[in-house]
Amino acid sequence: MACAMGQVVQTTKDFQVSSERFITGENGNIFMFVNVWGHVNSPGRHAVYDGIDMATLLSTVGGPKTGANLKKVRVFRELPDNSGQLTYTLNLDSFFKTGDRSAFIQLKPNDTLLIQQKWSNTILSQVGALNTIMSMINLYLQLENLANK
Repeated sequence: MACAMGQVVQTTKDFQVSSERFITGENGNIFMFVNVWGHVNSPGRHAVYDGIDMATLLSTVGGPKTGANLKKVRVFRELPDNSGQLTYTLNLDSFFKTGDRSAFIQLKPNDTLLIQQKWSNTILSQVGALNTIMSMINLYLQLENLANK
């Protein structure tokens, strides 16, 4: 870690970097690992073909779940790419509506994609739990009312 005017500046050398960049399959195909986290059907670490595009990767993980925020898909690089970037925010919504692949970036070994759930979907997914709690409170109040008569 380097210090610059009292601030701690972290570099990629401060973090553990995976030694597994590429692996070769039995038939000579080259694979790399990528991580897909968040609101997808099969999150986790996946071995995929080198050169895989975003659409194929999303197919590999079973696609996004209903309510996924495709307008703000985050990609975190293990190492900076040629432009020096470590993070990207992609809008994949247009791809899912029109098939436009212009928002795609080339995936690199050990990239991590984060697809978050929309706030509205998060709230709607909790309506059932809220309904259950309200029903229990209602039942308690009815029992209290009967006991006091």
